[in-house]
Amino acid sequence: MTETSVQETLMETAGILASRYKDSQEYQDLYQEGFLAGWEALSNGADVPQAIGTMRRAMNDYKNITLKPVSIPKSGDTYALLGAINRGQEVSPQGSTQVALYEALTGSTDLVQENTLGVTKGSEGLMVEKETYKYVTDNLLVYLEPQEAVVILLVYTQGYTQEEVAQELGLSQGGVSKCLTKGLEKLKKALEQVT
Repeated sequence: MTETSVQETLMETAGILASRYKDSQEYQDLYQEGFLAGWEALSNGADVPQAIGTMRRAMNDYKNITLKPVSIPKSGDTYALLGAINRGQEVSPQGSTQVALYEALTGSTDLVQENTLGVTKGSEGLMVEKETYKYVTDNLLVYLEPQEAVVILLVYTQGYTQEEVAQELGLSQGGVSKCLTKGLEKLKKALEQVT
C-alpha cells in the first residue's frame, strides 16, 4: 500500500468510526482524534488493522473519558482499574494516586470534605433555615388544627416519639400518625404558597 492509499483508508475509517457515535457536535473532534491516533500508530510501526484498533480506542477514550467532568489519566492502570470495577471485582487501590483514581472512577465521596459537597451549611443557609423554622412554628395555628399543631410541635421540636405523644394526649398511635400526615401536608402547601 502506498502512503496515499493508507492515508485515504485511515480517513475513510475515521469517518465511519466517528459517525457510529451519532454525535454531530463531536463528530469532527472524534474524527481527528481517531485519525491522528491511527497515523501515529502507523508511524510507530503498527500495521493498518492495529492502527484501526488504536483509532477505536482513541475515539472511545475521547468520548468516554475526555468528556467526563473530571480528567482521568489514560494509562494501563486506568484501564485495568476500570475493567475490574466494571466486572465487579474487589479492588484495593494502593498509594494516594490509585486511591484518588479509584474514588474518581467510582464517584466515592468518602475523603471529600463536607463543605466541598455542600453538606455543611454556610451562615446564609443557617439564617434561612432559622427564619423558616421560626416562621413555621410561629404560624402553626394559622394553618393547622390545634391538635395537629401540638402533635407536630411535640414530635419535631421536642423530640417525642409518636407513642409518647399518643400517651400524653390520650390518642391512639394511628391518630397521632394521621395528625402528623395531615398537618405536614397542610404545612407543605402553606410553605409553597408563601415561597
